[in-house]
Amino acid sequence: MRAAIYARVSTERQEQQQTIGSQVAALRDWAAARGHVLAEAHVFRDEGYSGSRLDRPALDALRDAVRDAAVDVVAVFSPDRLARKYAYQVLLMEEFRRAGCEVAFLHRPISDDPNDQLLLQIQGAVAEYERAVLAERFRRGKLQRARDGGIVGSKAPYGYRYEGRRGAVLARLVIDEAEAAMVRDLYAWVVEDGLTVRQCTKRLDAGPWVTRSGRAQWSSSVVHHILTDPVYVGVTYANRFDYVAPRQRRGHSRRGTERTCRRPRPPEQWIAISVPPLVDQRTWDGVRAALARNAALAFRHNKKRDYMLRCLLKCGRCGLGIHGCYSAPQGDRPGRCYYRCAGVDPLTTARETKCPRAQI
Repeated sequence: MRAAIYARVSTERQEQQQTIGSQVAALRDWAAARGHVLAEAHVFRDEGYSGSRLDRPALDALRDAVRDAAVDVVAVFSPDRLARKYAYQVLLMEEFRRAGCEVAFLHRPISDDPNDQLLLQIQGAVAEYERAVLAERFRRGKLQRARDGGIVGSKAPYGYRYEGRRGAVLARLVIDEAEAAMVRDLYAWVVEDGLTVRQCTKRLDAGPWVTRSGRAQWSSSVVHHILTDPVYVGVTYANRFDYVAPRQRRGHSRRGTERTCRRPRPPEQWIAISVPPLVDQRTWDGVRAALARNAALAFRHNKKRDYMLRCLLKCGRCGLGIHGCYSAPQGDRPGRCYYRCAGVDPLTTARETKCPRAQI
């Protein structure tokens, strides 16, 4: 019979410990002992993929091979290697059996006997329980490390380098001087030169700086994130975001129902972790004020006319902001732009009275 084998590990640590190699070796021995023909193209491995998901590259390839009647039997080490959820196990086994393909588990052979089917259900429930317990322990462990002052997650912001835990020294962020110089220049461009995020992006593209990925073109979102991330003033936060499923399905992605969207948690749930600062508090406050001012004056808020003094004028009588207006041309009179106060007269008792300073 033409055989296919499938092996899976969930984490990179298991991959490094060659756990998947032991699974493949046992499955190869099983196929050879029974005289099955095992082609190298029918050895499917998913390294670093959770069993709670069905969108795994090797599993998709295995399902395609079964659909095309390229194999007659599929061997898996145990049911939880195929899927961690019992519903997914049943779905895959029924799909394979409808295609005329047998499914064999080395750890515990499963037949159509009711007792074996009951055992499969129990094993699936236990696998789901173990996954939930491990996930909860992992979550609480990360929170405790953050409360102790350790950095959670090995992805360091631009300008820093991640150093893992060494004995009693917790994981931390250290300054990468090569990248830190660019970050300080970026803050100075905004505070001292008055540049916007878009202008900073153009200056970075024209200079010698490159992104973490090695690309010469910088993204405005990356520049904005560097200018707004509190890590550069000396504090980062753990437990800051929660991950939820998207409200609308994104195209034809199989991950449409998974928790892939980030939502901020209440600030009282954040865990502050001290890191070496790259800029002082005064520079940080100056950048935030400049970004707020640039956002108010951004031309994207006015897509029809250009008003040079928009958001800069206030009425000297009522104190409210003056907004720009446009008068369309009529006859021989050309169109004109002017500024108008839409407030009320504070000196009158009738609050509905318009401000007498109507136009400027």
